Amino acid sequence: MKRFAYLLLLAVSRLLFATTVIPLGVESLTRMSTHVVEGKAVSSTSQWNSEHTFIFTYTQFEVQKTLKGQTPNTVTVRQIGGTVEGITQKVAGVRHWRPGEEAVLFLQPSSIPDGALVVTGLIQGNFLMRRTPAGQTYVSNGMPDAFEYKAAAGEVTSYRGNTMQLDELESRIQKAVVK
Repeated sequence: MKRFAYLLLLAVSRLLFATTVIPLGVESLTRMSTHVVEGKAVSSTSQWNSEHTFIFTYTQFEVQKTLKGQTPNTVTVRQIGGTVEGITQKVAGVRHWRPGEEAVLFLQPSSIPDGALVVTGLIQGNFLMRRTPAGQTYVSNGMPDAFEYKAAAGEVTSYRGNTMQLDELESRIQKAVVK
């Protein structure tokens, strides 16, 4: 009985520290976003909010290609979490970028008037790019510490996200923009 209670506690605690999303398709992400860009992370800085309760990380991206909306050559994306003064706040389902990483980002204006954009659908609007030795580029928005709620089945499972070739993602975005 003790073993069962321990396993139950372990399973519940895993969900308590996880982020759960309702899956959105590329087309929905495109419609919900004011901007969709391919960009390269240039720099990141973290800072406390004005109440000193949350840490936000601001990452500046060099825009390599605009797929929706009008954007300048650089955009700043704000995400919750980061490290300031030796204190780290981590949010499951938020992947921070390192300089040099490339991503396709589905973005929208922030509710905080700081000029930054935020990722649509949390991790879902953040497709990290990976290039193969053969020259193909794949994108993925999955993350191991996030979960998804499947309404039809009434269950919560690990969020694997979507993985596809970059040209397929671009094509789906272009079709959704035209509609």
